[in-house]
Amino acid sequence: MLIGPIVSVGQEIKREGWYIPDLKGLTPYSITIQYVDGVEKIVEKFYTPRGGHVARVSGNGKVFAYAVDMDQEPPIDYLLIDPYGSGKFTQKLNSEDSYFIPEWVSE
Repeated sequence: MLIGPIVSVGQEIKREGWYIPDLKGLTPYSITIQYVDGVEKIVEKFYTPRGGHVARVSGNGKVFAYAVDMDQEPPIDYLLIDPYGSGKFTQKLNSEDSYFIPEWVSE
């Protein structure tokens, strides 16, 4: 498995990590489960109090990404990824970027 995006148009790296949306007290309006490369990938979507939505993406029970959209209209604004399992979401991708599930998720 590769770590990071396949194609990157606007990837940004922030060593200390990007701010993670606060989902405390929010209930998902949608949950999807699929198997990708032997990983159980779960996407939980939440409406935010400011009128947007956030998707929390996990694999095998490990959160590795957040998709953030401020207006609930496609495309998403950006995707935050924890590429190494450190708990820091240091990669910020835009809606045109593709990505693989990080290797640490399947370990």
